Amino acid sequence: MNSFEYLCLKCLHSFRGERSISAIYHLFRGKKSSQTIQDANIFALVNVYGLFPDLNRTFLQQSIHVLQNQKLIHEIHNEHFELTQKGKIQLSNDDKLFYLAPYLNGYAYKDKSLTFWKRYSLLVQTLSNLAGKESTFIPIQYDDHVQSWVKNYLIGQRGISKKRLLKEIFNETNGLLTQLPANQATVFALKLTGYRHAGSTDEQISRTLKKDITWIQVEFQSALHFIIQRLDQKGAASTYKHLFVICRDLLERPLLTETTQKSLKLLHQGLNLVEIANIRRLKQSTIEDHIVEIAMHIKDFSITPYVKEDDVQAIKVVINNMQTHQLRKIKEKLNNSHISYFQIRLVLTRMGDSDESRQPAGS
Repeated sequence: MNSFEYLCLKCLHSFRGERSISAIYHLFRGKKSSQTIQDANIFALVNVYGLFPDLNRTFLQQSIHVLQNQKLIHEIHNEHFELTQKGKIQLSNDDKLFYLAPYLNGYAYKDKSLTFWKRYSLLVQTLSNLAGKESTFIPIQYDDHVQSWVKNYLIGQRGISKKRLLKEIFNETNGLLTQLPANQATVFALKLTGYRHAGSTDEQISRTLKKDITWIQVEFQSALHFIIQRLDQKGAASTYKHLFVICRDLLERPLLTETTQKSLKLLHQGLNLVEIANIRRLKQSTIEDHIVEIAMHIKDFSITPYVKEDDVQAIKVVINNMQTHQLRKIKEKLNNSHISYFQIRLVLTRMGDSDESRQPAGS
């Protein structure tokens, strides 16, 4: 089994037949919809969110067919699958082979790590060439914003020799990479381009490390997410002064989507859901999506204005008893017309990862 098939199997195990393979597709691509974001959180799959932004749906379907043909999964209804006993054994064995680092978190770090890498890799390439007395070279990053950032950064570092600056960045990077598993550190280093040296492609690294290309991508993202996580910790600005500057503005960006931030601002002004929907000319259901997203990320955000405590407890009992995240099943079991899908989603969002309902069946 290759690593992509393993990741598909892992998602299907977590979904327990409650989501279709389209949910996996959107999850891997990092779709910024309320449904995909909530799926990533309630099924504890934030690690794989956005891992493969260019994923082809046909490739995903082919991988699902492979798993079917190997009798590792079976279809319970249209494009909804569950693991067979053989599949659960295979997943358990492959969990040891394909280790997903605890700091891998596509939802929290996907966008930040991509911008960090673009800035960092171009900065290293630029400094390396300038230190080698080479002022003309083809930049590995063509993004105008990234190139402008690197130029402005170097202007701000006048008075420091390029060799010294490069050495300081190397020392900071080395200090972080030595904390990583060897493969992740190696992948990160091999992708760097410098003076008279081209960074390796995923295919080349795959052959060097004898790992499939998908897993090289996972290891690279893991390394980036680890670095961003470390730079977001207290004291990082002094310990990693150059690397911290590269992502300082990125760390300040909220996880909330831009449209949800606008709704939150209106909430802070004391407006209710109907008023916000009218002002923003959006459906009330869209504003409800925003509330769910806010509750997901702002832990001190109270959901009591939207769902009574008695209803919270009633919903939790049904979720735990039925071991399901399917809204329709939960609502039918509640047999209570005044409890809405919106309220159920809020409770699902607030239930911790330790709750039994969040754990894959058989875990």
